[in-house]
Amino acid sequence: MRSSFPLAVSMVIIALLLAGCTSQVAKTPPPIPTPATLAPTAAGVTATPGYPDISIEATPGRYSPLMSSTVGIHFSTGYNASVPVVYNWTTDYGHFVSWNAPDYRVGIEGRNIVTEHPSVYWSYPPEDMGKEKPPVTIRLVVETERLAHGGSGGRGTIAWKEIHISWEGNDTAVAET
Repeated sequence: MRSSFPLAVSMVIIALLLAGCTSQVAKTPPPIPTPATLAPTAAGVTATPGYPDISIEATPGRYSPLMSSTVGIHFSTGYNASVPVVYNWTTDYGHFVSWNAPDYRVGIEGRNIVTEHPSVYWSYPPEDMGKEKPPVTIRLVVETERLAHGGSGGRGTIAWKEIHISWEGNDTAVAET
């Protein structure tokens, strides 16, 4: 009985050492800066020093839910990634809308959408027409895809940008370009 105890302790120590040898230390991605650390760029669009500068295009530049030609403002980025990425879009008012080929069915996605597509539509509830609405900030964060195995399984920020929407009258959203 006494001779098996040192063997059991040795096996536990070896197992712990081997478990530590196979894991990787995950690097924490840098935090996304707050608006206080932003550097202003052209016409109210913001970026952060240290990240690649990306663009966000808005079409049409003005939108109201009364328009029948579109489901919202189409935001897209021309960012060309050399690695697989996801596009993480957030808004502080309104919601994102999916409206893509082949079926062009409209889907309300909420205030955050993570997609492999570099574009998304933004709109606001038609029941808010006639009401005063807040200024809107749309943020795009381009991130590496989640790791399938190894590391922490998180994403890393590659680039990000914000664009702002103001209001003409109460109901026409105007993307600042």
